[in-house]
Amino acid sequence: MEETRTTPQMKPPRWVGIDWGKDTHSVCVVDDGRKKLAAFSVPAAPQGYAQLAGELARLAPIGGIAVEATRNLLIAFLTGAGFTVYLVNPKMSKSWRDTVSIAGVKSDARDGHVLALELSRRHESLEPYTPGDPATAELATLCKDRRSLVDERTALVQRLQATLAQYHPAALAFFEDWTSRVAWRFLKKFPAPATLARARKDTLIRFLKSNRIGLKPIWLERIEHRGDALAWPLAPDANALQIKAEATVAQLQALQPHIDRYDTIIQEKTKALPQAELIATIDGAGPILTPELTAILTDPAASTGGYQALRTLAGAAPVTHQSGKKRHAAMRRRCNKTWRNTLHLFAFSSTKQSRWAKAYYDIRKEHGDSHGTALRKLADKWLRILTRMIEHNEPYDEQRHIESLRKSNSPVYKKLCEFPCG
Repeated sequence: MEETRTTPQMKPPRWVGIDWGKDTHSVCVVDDGRKKLAAFSVPAAPQGYAQLAGELARLAPIGGIAVEATRNLLIAFLTGAGFTVYLVNPKMSKSWRDTVSIAGVKSDARDGHVLALELSRRHESLEPYTPGDPATAELATLCKDRRSLVDERTALVQRLQATLAQYHPAALAFFEDWTSRVAWRFLKKFPAPATLARARKDTLIRFLKSNRIGLKPIWLERIEHRGDALAWPLAPDANALQIKAEATVAQLQALQPHIDRYDTIIQEKTKALPQAELIATIDGAGPILTPELTAILTDPAASTGGYQALRTLAGAAPVTHQSGKKRHAAMRRRCNKTWRNTLHLFAFSSTKQSRWAKAYYDIRKEHGDSHGTALRKLADKWLRILTRMIEHNEPYDEQRHIESLRKSNSPVYKKLCEFPCG
């Protein structure tokens, strides 16, 4: 008699929503029928993560976990434990919450429940989070944090220049670049109009030589006119402004070594990524933008989806609104703002180095596009080129691209023909 074999019926997956918090994480679990199976909280601590793992193992199988976060230790724990994680945009989770309660009721437990409910019925249309290569993730974080420090430095320099304009405008005439360490040292040595006006000529010359500044005619002229510092009206709060300027210089001098450290580490990390060598072949990239572009193009969210996913994530693709015969394209605001800023900066830089990029930018301006819109469209063109370079492991060739524009009878090539050679 033949033996009949039976296999146990697989349980349907369970769906989890977690509303994370600084001290506790609220967890909710529902089944495929959207019935609540469990709701509990765990502390945001190692023992809480262990408790969470135990509860989820008891409720297995877990089809996926929805979390409203991007950079959180909870995400690292869940992905490391092998769970499928869905990162939910806060604006999307808010719209989900509004569909459940028109009153807009909000609480940690309720938010976790909404995430679980919506994940149970939307998981097929959502993209699960894929942890990237640690080296790529580290480079992306380094580039983002470096840019944040540079933004802080820019704000401090602007504050310093505004302060000097109020009580010591003669100092501003000595230096054009106030991100320069020499300019900061100059102000520390000559912090007031009187100290600059009464300084001996040979004192100023020694200062310039010690800071490796050659005695060009422009510097000798500035030294000769140092007495003009006293010709300006004396501000009634000059002493207070001087203290503010000295404090700002101290902040700049404390901040700059950390930016330098970021630059050194970023360059070392970039050398380990082969994609960076390809991107560096574009003249408009440079030592600062090459690592940032490398971090964008090697991000798993971008590399798996190709050009179309990348242009959406980076904000290069516009949002189209159409009603009847009316069609309007608007700037995409739900995107990675850091990526968008990097690509716009790269596009602008490329107009200084690339002939076709400058021609394309000019065409867009002639068609009535604003500066920002023209840069977005140019960035979109560069994204197609960059993704192709990475896919085919080919360096950039400006002449080859211009030749392709000629063969396709592109308006950009026609515009190039208007430019004088040289």
